[in-house]
Amino acid sequence: MYGSRIREMRKKRGLTLKEVAEATGYTIGHISQIERDLKSPSLVALRKIAACLDCSEVWLIMGDSELSVESSEEKNNSKETYLVRKEKRIPMKIPEIDVSYSIFTPSKLPDSKEAQMTGLIVRLNPNTWVTEQMISHGNYDESLLLLKGELELRMDNSTYVIHEGDSFYIPKNCLHNYMNTSDEEATIIVYFSQLVY
Repeated sequence: MYGSRIREMRKKRGLTLKEVAEATGYTIGHISQIERDLKSPSLVALRKIAACLDCSEVWLIMGDSELSVESSEEKNNSKETYLVRKEKRIPMKIPEIDVSYSIFTPSKLPDSKEAQMTGLIVRLNPNTWVTEQMISHGNYDESLLLLKGELELRMDNSTYVIHEGDSFYIPKNCLHNYMNTSDEEATIIVYFSQLVY
């Protein structure tokens, strides 16, 4: 499931299984089983592995999906080369969390340029936290816009109530988490200030 991505990034970073095992606190056999998709990593393990490999969890959980824009050869109108069709979004599933994610921004732009942000649609069930613990992003800021539902957002030592139509900015290195406190599915647009996959 995630194994080929983990192995690919480990080799790209020039790390051995032993080095990843030592950095994450898992055994060589455990890391090897994850890489061969014989064992699914917990979310905690996935985060430790991503930190060791200096990449985002998002990149690791994408599997072999790649989001690409249509080339100018495929479209006569050059404005459409940056277009991502609804059916071309990348769905994601993070282990242990019942949350639906869908990436709607490309990673590669025309002329081999790299995108400078990542956009996600997050669908969150009632009374569900977006993640299992308070987390922070060390390399990028996060911004969210609540389209539907109501959220309780915790950041550092403060709690905020986010209503439909409200937006919120989360600077890098700020511990945060949010929960859907409404009785319907919440829909949230999230942007990260850099490419995370």
